[in-house]
Amino acid sequence: MINYATLAIPIMAVLAIGGVISFFVAYSFYPEKHENIKIDGKCYELVDAAHEKITALNAEMKITKMLLQISKVEPPNARIPIIFNGKDSEVNNFKNTYNLTVTSNQKVMYFPKINGSVVTADITKPDLLKIVEHLSLFDVFPSSKSVVGSIGIQPNKYISPSEEKNVSLELDKLMKNKLRQIIDTSEGVESAECRNDT
Repeated sequence: MINYATLAIPIMAVLAIGGVISFFVAYSFYPEKHENIKIDGKCYELVDAAHEKITALNAEMKITKMLLQISKVEPPNARIPIIFNGKDSEVNNFKNTYNLTVTSNQKVMYFPKINGSVVTADITKPDLLKIVEHLSLFDVFPSSKSVVGSIGIQPNKYISPSEEKNVSLELDKLMKNKLRQIIDTSEGVESAECRNDT
């Protein structure tokens, strides 16, 4: 007769070791984070340190864009329309901290079952400038975005279409210069095949 009690511990040990080995095998095949870019007619794949730098650059450009937009707003006490989102508790804390005039509050559900809100509101130029000047790159990284990091400035009467175009051109120039620096000075930059833009 087979004694299943004496077999249970060795079977559990084999299964546990098999599970650990399977985890490491699957993890080793996990896709590497990368970014493909095209600049000056050449294509590059950015991995490792270069990918980290472009992630930081994208966050930096979001902050720079808002600073440029705010600089275009006159008069100094103008109320600027913004949009932001996050968990309800964080959104409520943010709304209570700043002098906001909420214009809409759409309830959403974040994964996994976290109550959130997408809010549009008006805020004074000085308050918005103070928020944006104190943003860190971490605040706006996609993986760690905070409520303040989710802020976007909505189209408004204070920033004309030509001023918005100038902001875009200035950002584009700045972005290209910084991308060239990343390509020239970073580990993890590889030439890549250019793909169709369609």
